[in-house]
Amino acid sequence: MPPISMSADKTPPRWLAVWLAALVALTPFSIDSYLPAIPAMADALGTAVARVQHSVSSFLLGFAIGQLLGGPLSDRWGRRLVGTIGLLVYIATSLMVLFASHVDHLIILRFLQAIGGGFATVICAAIVRDLYQGREAAKIISMISTMMLVAPLIAPVIGSLLLTAAGWQSIFIFLMLYGAAMLVLVRFLLPETVSRFSRARRQRTSKSSLVRNYGQVLRNRRALGFLAAQSCVSGSMFIYITTAPFVFMEFFEVPASHFPIYFGTCVLGLICMVQVNIRLLNFFEPRNILLVGIILQGLGCGLLLLGTMTGVKEILLWMVPLVIVIACIGITGPNATACFLEFFPKISGSANALYGATIFITGGLLGGIVNGLHTGTLVPIAGSMLACATVALLAVVFVARAREPIEPPG
Repeated sequence: MPPISMSADKTPPRWLAVWLAALVALTPFSIDSYLPAIPAMADALGTAVARVQHSVSSFLLGFAIGQLLGGPLSDRWGRRLVGTIGLLVYIATSLMVLFASHVDHLIILRFLQAIGGGFATVICAAIVRDLYQGREAAKIISMISTMMLVAPLIAPVIGSLLLTAAGWQSIFIFLMLYGAAMLVLVRFLLPETVSRFSRARRQRTSKSSLVRNYGQVLRNRRALGFLAAQSCVSGSMFIYITTAPFVFMEFFEVPASHFPIYFGTCVLGLICMVQVNIRLLNFFEPRNILLVGIILQGLGCGLLLLGTMTGVKEILLWMVPLVIVIACIGITGPNATACFLEFFPKISGSANALYGATIFITGGLLGGIVNGLHTGTLVPIAGSMLACATVALLAVVFVARAREPIEPPG
């Protein structure tokens, strides 16, 4: 079957949205499927759980770099070629993880695996932007976003089942096979939405123009306020993801088979709040909803810290405020993105790549810092989440909502 090639003015394939959703799901599968296996991996590699959790942070950092590099390259080389390169790197590194004999090897390989994953998934938003406008684009993005929220529910279950049946290595075999399936999809099903003429013209364009676009984003103070706010709000989620194996399976002694239940509860809260946000937008401005969402998350983080400081080892004292904290991202995320991109109508591609990469870099750094503060208790985790919510609130109130022109200088 020859690969589909088309220009942006042709009718997109009927199943395109499903294909793109499957490709985007590579990210949550890569992060969440191996979380139940982290204690087993720590035993196999002869190290602590907190040390293996650094591989989550390294993945987030690598994924951000993959997005920053892959987005502009897909404009120059074409969507399919960049996706192919990324998936080949992803498959190769997934195979190499099976033979990792030291935790440092795992951390490095996960970083490289994530760069490939960033290359592969960044083309999805670009393809949507090439082919759709207005309501149609919103429908496609909504479907992809829903898949992104459902996949974290499925991934830990798959990881837990594979861990029980065949050991932690089977999880990376699954990821390798999923990557191979996505390679077939990219090569033979996804359309090439950048014409040969456009590729040739863009390859003649000075590479400094890409730097100038990123510079224009970085010079806009109000936009950076929204970016800082969402990076900190999402930072709470990445701290949660990075530390979840320790919190549930080591601190609260939850069996690995029950881990997906606790992990998925927060994701369900997030899905519910996304639906609430859609309805709130019929009545309120995104900026106002964002502010309320951050305040609500801050209250949840405060309750989380108070519960840990009581010294009572009761999982409900952790789970109830944690669900509030994670669910609030369903309110803040879409509104912060919309407010940020409002400033850059002519360079939305570069702005979107920088926005996504910054969030993943921040998440990776915060996860690594919290792991470094590991004390065997939940206080550093809850305290770090509260600090993130506080900084996010300050960024929105004193930077993002300042009265300045929307258009960036120059």
